[in-house]
Amino acid sequence: MSLADVTSNLRAPIVTKVADKPTVRVHSVEWRKIMAGEPVEINPSVGHGYRVMSVDEWSARWKPNEAWPECLQCGSKNSKEHHFTQTWCRGKKKWESECLCLDCHSFSFRSYCDPDFKTPEDVEKERWQALVKGDTSMPVDAI
Repeated sequence: MSLADVTSNLRAPIVTKVADKPTVRVHSVEWRKIMAGEPVEINPSVGHGYRVMSVDEWSARWKPNEAWPECLQCGSKNSKEHHFTQTWCRGKKKWESECLCLDCHSFSFRSYCDPDFKTPEDVEKERWQALVKGDTSMPVDAI
């Protein structure tokens, strides 16, 4: 899916949050170490071992978010995305993104979920619960 697909036809508000540390767990331990001046593990694709790194050096391999480069704290466009996940199911979408501002070191978190989004597991659970109750109106191919 393209970035345009993710950001178009939104049917609910985008949830935003600003924090001084990552909202999502990925990189949260490394961030604490970077800010404390402790060594962090070097990216295995460029070497091995541990090294004290600056924020710029640590985040050098991340890419900017094309849709929302603005920091929610200071408005700078000098940010890089360290987390993005998306789920599409039966034409409905759910996603979340978090960017680190390289100017103020704030994390801008954005998430979105279609109001009627359901995972395949949710649909299957509803189908089985309906079958247990004797309701056969839900088609088998609804999954």
